[in-house]
Amino acid sequence: MNNKRAANTNNKKALLLSNVFFPKFILLLIVLFILLFFLLLWNRPQHLLVITDMNTGETLWTSEIEQGETFFHEYIHSVEKSPVKEVFQFSASAELVTMESWTKSFGAGMPYQREGDVELKDGYYVMKNINRPVHGGTLRMKPSDLYPHIFSFHDETIYLSKEPFVKKIIEIKVRKPTWWEGMLRSFSR
Repeated sequence: MNNKRAANTNNKKALLLSNVFFPKFILLLIVLFILLFFLLLWNRPQHLLVITDMNTGETLWTSEIEQGETFFHEYIHSVEKSPVKEVFQFSASAELVTMESWTKSFGAGMPYQREGDVELKDGYYVMKNINRPVHGGTLRMKPSDLYPHIFSFHDETIYLSKEPFVKKIIEIKVRKPTWWEGMLRSFSR
């Protein structure tokens, strides 16, 4: 009988010793998960440049943007029938500002007062260093398919005069990513 008790006692000790490893393993996994979480949080984008459908709120395009970066759009003015290029910057103060306006004429819906530095370049009247905040922080427009309308950021050019943008009232703005978007973008880097 003593041999059975000794065997049971040894088995219980062995079982207890194996359970010692399990909590340490779980603790290690929790610590690794927390470290991974903070690493992803540290690496997540701070701001997104987004194009959305104003009526539905659907996101049509998005990209990470940092303060100081610029983007532009070019189109044919519907009244003047002349090309227009507008350059915007996400400023150090975290707002969208108009930096440049390129036009070939002045008229209805075109710039009518001198802002910033003005020069004539390649047949365009170029107003630079405008530094005017975009009203409400959001650009709104309704691209048409009658003439090319492009949007350019980094090395990417998007035709706003084609689906899914054309004939919709679109908004171009900068916003902070949601927690989920930030995590997904951290993994995709």
